[in-house]
Amino acid sequence: MGIEQFPEIETFQKLPRKVIVKGGSAGFDSKGKSQLRGIVINNAGHPIRNAKVSLVIFDEHEIPILNKSTLPDPEALPQGGIASFTFTLDDYEQEIKNYYLYVNWKYDDSNW
Repeated sequence: MGIEQFPEIETFQKLPRKVIVKGGSAGFDSKGKSQLRGIVINNAGHPIRNAKVSLVIFDEHEIPILNKSTLPDPEALPQGGIASFTFTLDDYEQEIKNYYLYVNWKYDDSNW
């Protein structure tokens, strides 16, 4: 699902039944380091915990050149919850353009 589809979504029922991760704005922070911000939406149908967002950056030949992970804030999300994340890369000096995001998580079974 592309970012261009988000304005058309009015309710969570129209979202796919999964945990969604979307990259938002890419640019540079105040110190000139590459930065990527985004969100995680829990639409899996159950609360989740221990969420971790991973970023893979590709070069011009589609070869992975960098893989980083970060924790979203918050790491635990109820159904319908939204978390944000920020990647600030010390070892990558270009703007983040060709990338892939994915999220790992566990069901929050503490109330089961």
